[in-house]
Amino acid sequence: MKKIKILLLLLTVSVAGFYSCTDNDPVENEVVTSKSISLRTTLNEIKKANNINGKNELSTQDQAFCFNFVFPLNLSYNNGTVVTVSSYEGLIAVLTSETSTFYFEGIQFPFQVQQEGVITTIDDEAEFFALILDCNFPTVNNFVFDFTCYDIVYPISIINANNETVVIETQVELMQYVSTPTGVSTYQLNIVFPISIEQNGLTIVVNDLYEFFEINNDCAGSSCICTADFNPVCVETTNGTVMYSNACFALCDGFTEADFVTCNTTAVETFATTLGDCFTMNYPVQIQHQGALVTVNNDGELLQYYFPNQSDVPAFVYPVTINRTTPTGSFVVTIANQTAFWDVVLSCN
Repeated sequence: MKKIKILLLLLTVSVAGFYSCTDNDPVENEVVTSKSISLRTTLNEIKKANNINGKNELSTQDQAFCFNFVFPLNLSYNNGTVVTVSSYEGLIAVLTSETSTFYFEGIQFPFQVQQEGVITTIDDEAEFFALILDCNFPTVNNFVFDFTCYDIVYPISIINANNETVVIETQVELMQYVSTPTGVSTYQLNIVFPISIEQNGLTIVVNDLYEFFEINNDCAGSSCICTADFNPVCVETTNGTVMYSNACFALCDGFTEADFVTCNTTAVETFATTLGDCFTMNYPVQIQHQGALVTVNNDGELLQYYFPNQSDVPAFVYPVTINRTTPTGSFVVTIANQTAFWDVVLSCN
């Protein structure tokens, strides 16, 4: 691994808005930055590597890191102030002075990084996310799979890969957005803050991404670097059965495979596993797909438009009717929206 060397910081306190100064030159060029979850992820790793507690002690270290930034960089604070960073020591200084009300949240694209002597240009957030995945940095996607530190209070909203705001009603539904068979997702979970979590019997409001990382840094399980796949395992503890999203998190928390017990998998049923068993569709139905309405006439056609990493059920045009099968018989149910359909899936046994 190369060592990160971020050259000298230049911070002009009078800079405001979306402008940046270099040395003592007047502001001449507008600097446009973009909010970046990947930046916050990377800065969080730099702070942990340098034992920065966000208060007043500076502990600059020459840490081995996955990549070198090529400087200068233009970074923006959450109030819009843009600064030009040109040194490792300077970056450490401003990261030390970050607070929950004044922290970095944006970067100017494109920028360059150096890995093993090769310089690469990072053009956008998707490429930045791919970079930090290669570095195995703990991401927001990883954190939501660790059930041992806190519980998210639902519903919450996220911005999906199509830049649409989506309401998420359950933990399982959230998992479907970031889970893939290979454990690697190109979608970076973008949570709309504030959200609430329950931790140690208390309800805590998490106001932004900075606070989200701070809370996860205090979690014992956050040091685990596990893939974002949802293959739950359960263990028995003195406080009852605890479910982990996959074996990696359980092992990282000190358990062994001998501790695993059978999970109640009812809560992780999917549309595909319950279709034709718990319920059948009354065809034809219409699906919204890539801006068009598509009519489907059977299960085979329907499953072609089921994308579990994007939504828990296909994008039906509602209302739709199904035949619900229970131990006492079958009956017709009219479903008015996606949330109601998901309730049917979760109720399947």
